[in-house]
Amino acid sequence: MIDYLRVARVDHWLKNVFIVFGHAVAIVLALDLEIDGGTVLRAFLSLVPACLIASANYILNEILDAPFDKLHPRKNVRPIPAGRVNVPILWGIMIACVVVGFALALWWFRNPGYWISLGLLLLSGLVYNVEPVRLKDRAFLDVIAESFNNPIRLWLGWFALVETRHFPPLSIMLAWWCFGGLLMTGKRYSEFRFIDDKELSGQYRKSFKVYTDRSLVIAMITYANLFCFCSGWAMASYPALNNLAFVFPLVVLAVVMYFRHAMSEIGARLEPEQLLQNKWIIVSTALTAVVAAALLYAHKAGLFNAKEILHSPGDYHAPSAAPESGRR
Repeated sequence: MIDYLRVARVDHWLKNVFIVFGHAVAIVLALDLEIDGGTVLRAFLSLVPACLIASANYILNEILDAPFDKLHPRKNVRPIPAGRVNVPILWGIMIACVVVGFALALWWFRNPGYWISLGLLLLSGLVYNVEPVRLKDRAFLDVIAESFNNPIRLWLGWFALVETRHFPPLSIMLAWWCFGGLLMTGKRYSEFRFIDDKELSGQYRKSFKVYTDRSLVIAMITYANLFCFCSGWAMASYPALNNLAFVFPLVVLAVVMYFRHAMSEIGARLEPEQLLQNKWIIVSTALTAVVAAALLYAHKAGLFNAKEILHSPGDYHAPSAAPESGRR
C-alpha cells in the first residue's frame, strides 16, 4: 500500500500550497481583507479536489515514465520500474482520483471558474505526459508547460472565493507563471547536473539533449527578471499592493537564495524537489510572507502608505516657453 501512495505522491500535495496564493490575491483585491468562517472553509475545501487531480497526474507521469526512470541513477528504484506495484491497479486509482476530485468540486463549489481550472489542471498533466504532444520531451516548452500549473493553482484559489465573472489581474498571473518557470528551470538544472552524463541524461529525458548548463542558467535569469517586472507592474497598478514595494528586497533575497542553492555542489546532488527544502530558502520565504502580510494590513488600516512616501512633489514637465516681447 505504501508503494501505491508513493506513486500517487501524496507527499507532494504540499505543492498545492500555491493555491493559497490565489486565496491571498482574492482576499486582498476582491474581498478587501474581509474574511469570515465561510471564506476559510471554502479555501480549505478547494485544496482537496486539486490534490486528487494532482495525484492522478502523478500516477500518469510515473506509469508513462517508468521505462525512462530505469535509466536514472535514483529513480530506477521507484515502485513501477522496480516492479513492486500492479500497473492496472494504478490506472484504477488514477480514474478514481479524477472521478472523486470532480465530484467533490461540483458538490462543494457552484463556481464554473473553479471547475474549469480543475479541468485545466488535469489537461496540463495529459499534454505534459502523453504522446504525441508530450511537452515533457521538448526543451524549454517543458518548463513553460509545467510552470503553467502555477497560474492554474492561482485560479483554483481565486475562484474558490470569487465569482467567475471576476478574474485575477493579468500582471499577477504572469508573475506567478514566471515564478513557476524559475522554480522548474532550477529543477531541470539540478537534475541535469545530478546525472552529469550528457548521453545518459538524453536517454532519460529527451529535452536534456538540447539543454546545457549555460542555457539553463540563462533561462533562470530570464524567468527571474520577468517575475520581477510583472510583480512591479502589479504593485504599481493596484493601490492595495503599493506597500509591497518595500517587501521586494526580501523577494529578491529569496530568489538569490534559490539561485545559490540550485547552483551549489550540494544542490547538484539533491533530488529536484529537495531544492526548496533548504532552510535558508524556507526562512527567507517565510519572512517575505510575514512582512508582506503586515504591509497589506497596514495599508488596509491606513497606518502606512508607500505611494505617499515614495511620491515626489517635483514637477518634471518642461516649462512652457515665455512669450517673446519686443519682436517686430
